[in-house]
Parts: sequence; C-alpha cells; structure tokens
Amino acid sequence: MPEYFRALVYILIISIPVFYVAKKIAVPLIDEVEFRLWRNCWLAATCVTFLSRSFFDFAAALTLMSIYIHRNSKQPLFLYVILMFVAPCVPVGVGIPGIFNRIIDLDPPRLMAILILIPMAIRLWREPERRNMQFADVFILVFFLFISILSLRLGDMNSILRVVPGYFLDIVLPYYVFSRSLRSGLDINRSLLAFVFAAMPLAAIGVFEIWRNWRVYYVVVQEWDVVLITAYLFRDGLLRAATTSVEAIAFGFLCMTGAGCLLALRTPKPLGVWRYLAHGILLAGLLSSVSRGPWLGFAICVVVILLANPRPSLKLLCWLSPGLIAVIVVHPPFIDRFMDLLPFVGSADKGSETYRSALLENSLVVIDRYPLFGSETFLREPEMLRMIQGQGIVDVVNTYLQIALHYGLLGLFLFLMFFAVVAARLSVLSLRSKTAMINYPGLLGLLIGMLFTIATTSSVSIIPYIYWPFSGLCAALAAGGAGMEWSGAAKDGGGIRKLGLGAVVGSPERRKMRILNSGR
Repeated sequence: MPEYFRALVYILIISIPVFYVAKKIAVPLIDEVEFRLWRNCWLAATCVTFLSRSFFDFAAALTLMSIYIHRNSKQPLFLYVILMFVAPCVPVGVGIPGIFNRIIDLDPPRLMAILILIPMAIRLWREPERRNMQFADVFILVFFLFISILSLRLGDMNSILRVVPGYFLDIVLPYYVFSRSLRSGLDINRSLLAFVFAAMPLAAIGVFEIWRNWRVYYVVVQEWDVVLITAYLFRDGLLRAATTSVEAIAFGFLCMTGAGCLLALRTPKPLGVWRYLAHGILLAGLLSSVSRGPWLGFAICVVVILLANPRPSLKLLCWLSPGLIAVIVVHPPFIDRFMDLLPFVGSADKGSETYRSALLENSLVVIDRYPLFGSETFLREPEMLRMIQGQGIVDVVNTYLQIALHYGLLGLFLFLMFFAVVAARLSVLSLRSKTAMINYPGLLGLLIGMLFTIATTSSVSIIPYIYWPFSGLCAALAAGGAGMEWSGAAKDGGGIRKLGLGAVVGSPERRKMRILNSGR
C-alpha cells in the first residue's frame, strides 16, 4: 500500500470518533445539516490533500469546493477557519510561465483567504455601515501601510508585488472580514466552535504521530515538491508532532487556541462530559507537540480565567485537590519525564534557552543599529550570523524581535499598540459585562496567552493565520460592546424558556433571542 494512502486511511480512522465528540459540542450552536457540511468538507479536503499529486491539483479541487460552500453554507467564514488547517502549511510559488516565474507564495490559508474571504469582503464592503472605521482599525491599517512602504527597500518590482499582496491576504483581509461579519453572541461562539472543530482531529492525529514516530502529512509535502529544512524534530527522545502545521510549535499554538476557544465557548445548554472529552483530545494534542511556549501560553490563559472567576475557581481547586495530592504521593514515573520537559525547571534541551538568551542580546545590538525602520538584510549582520544553527539558518524565535529587526521599533510600536487597544477593550468588557452568553475573560485570557506564546517563536507556519483572525473576532466584540445580543431564530411564539446559561426570550417580531444576565 502506498505511504500516502496508508496515511490517509489512518487519518480517516482517527477522525471518526473525534467528529462524534465534536458533534455533541457543535449541535447546540449549529444544526445537524451545517455540522455535516463542516465534517464532510473537512473529510473531502483531507482526501484531496493526499490524493492530489501537486499543490495546484489541491488548489483546483478546493476552488470547486469553495463554490459549493458559498452556495450551501450559512456562514462560509467558519469553513475558512476549518479548511485553512486541513493541508500542510507550506509555501508554493505561483506565477505565469514565461512572464513572471513567481507572483506570490500560496499556502492553504492564503488559498482559502482568496476563495472564501475575498468574496465575503466584497459583499461586506457594499454595506456602508461595514466601512466605518473603529479605533483598532487605525493601527492595523497604518501597520499594513508602513510595512508595505518598507517593502520598497527590496528594489525589485517583482518582489514588491509578491510581498505586499501577501501582507493584505494575511493581515488586513482576515481582520476586516472577522471584525465585520461577527455581529452577535451566536456568531462569536460559532467562530470559537470553528477553531475547536478545526483543532480537534489534528490534535488526535498529533497524538498518533508522537506514538508512532511518524509525521503522517510529510508524504504530502514531498508530493508537492517542497523541501523542509528539518522534516523530523525531536526533544528528549520524543518526536514533536506537527501534523499540517509542519512546525511543532505552530501545531502546539493551534492546539492551545482550540483548547482556549473551548474554555471560552458558551452554548445554549450544558455540554456535560463531552466538553471534558474534547478538552482531553486538545490537551493531548498540545502535549504531543512537546512545545513549551504553547504549554505556558495555555497555562496563562487558564490563570486569567481563574482570576476573573474567583469563587468558581476556588470550588474547582477544592475538587482537584484530592487528585493532585494523590499524584504527588504516588509520583508515577511520567511526572519526572514531564518535569524535565518544562522550561526553566527541566533539564531537557537546555540549549534552546541558551540560544534564546544569546538571540536577545545579539538582536538588541542590531536593533540599536537600525532603530526606526529595521533592515531588510538584518540576517546578514555579523551578530546574527553568529546565531546560525546546525540547519544553516538563523532562527529568530521571538515574533517581537522579528518585527523590530525587520520593520524597526516603529513597526513594533504599531503592532503592539493594535493588540494593546484590543486587549484593553476586552479587559473593560470583562469587568463591566456580566452576561453569560460571551465569555470575555476567556477570550482575554486566550489573547494574552497568544501574545505570550509568540514571544517564544517567530510567526511561522499557521501562527499569524490564527492571531490575525482572532484579533478580528476580538475587534468585533469591542465594536458590539456589552450590548451585543445573542441572535437566532425563535422556535416559539414568545415567552420565556430556560437554557443552560440563562433565560432566553423569544420574539416573533424581531426573530431574535437574547440571553438575560444570569447573575454569574
């Protein structure tokens, strides 16, 4: 049996029970028809990924699928989230033979942005109220214009025309569509559900990868004629799972996001044991990445949520105390192995911490040399050449340093100000709003966890394709404010009925429902 077909069979077998759990979580927020569309599109796109012999075959199949999605999905935006992680996130140069050999680098997230987000953005732009500027919009727009102007330093028109559209597809387009499309509490929670749905099967596949010491998606990368610097990466003798993220830390970032979105998810009725099963799958995937940055990022997310809810947190700690005491007393062998993998306290891969410390010192010297606008050739500076690793590259494992080196302190200031404005607005909503339909502390905790994690890695693979749309989601919350309603079709002719998180009022005139403050 060919390896690509064997890998596909394993993935389909693993995904079946995962989708059963996903259905139990999803159906309270979406109907079964929409869930089947999500599941079938994921399965079909996965089959296409392994059966296509090139990226262009894959792109042609996804183009046809996008037409079907626009015609049949109630909200194509959610399928953008689901499908952008379905295939290996590797760049493939696209051009016009004989004219431009390379116009733009495409990968699955950029492909889905072209196929799904651009038609949505055009429709949104036709609505005058969706063109109004928000405060956060100013910083992201100025940041985009700033880095686009700096691309003139490339001096090659072909390179400029390749880079600037990439900035638009990666930053402005997803932010605009997410910040304008999500107009209700139901939309917010469905978008969180889409991230959970996208991460769950890949988390289970990641566990399979670390168990079998086999990166099942690598065969696709080979078929697409993409050469990876390091196909397999180990830490303390453990394969670091990566699935479609290619980079282990990016895979951990995806699992961290999925787990954080599940913590923040609000549904019309309690999910019961299915929520715990889904968390188990996502956390197992997070552990299988053996990536300490996302581990700490998720821990920070949990701490923020606990601090925002002191009384439930105290009850939870009381419930967990017997188990924690039992683990300390019994002290199973895997505890020592896990402690060795932890940063600062563990002994595994100490060279990673040493490298990060040296990178910071050398980067500050280069930033001092090019303070305002950075340098397009910062990797050629003597201080950076000292950081070349065994793979022959300089790995700038810090997004903030990466931005400061490339775009200068002005670029870093605009980047930080944008996220500071979004985080500040979420903080205010977390303090003022007591609604049960949107978990503001959960979203704030996840955003802080993301901002911490990108300080431990460069924005590689799928990482920026996650935090830019998520920032758009947060901006939509900021625009809606504490008065954002939970909208949906009312099934009865009025009256009050009790759901899991509060009382829901149905109105036949408005055809909306609104979750009242449950007092929690």
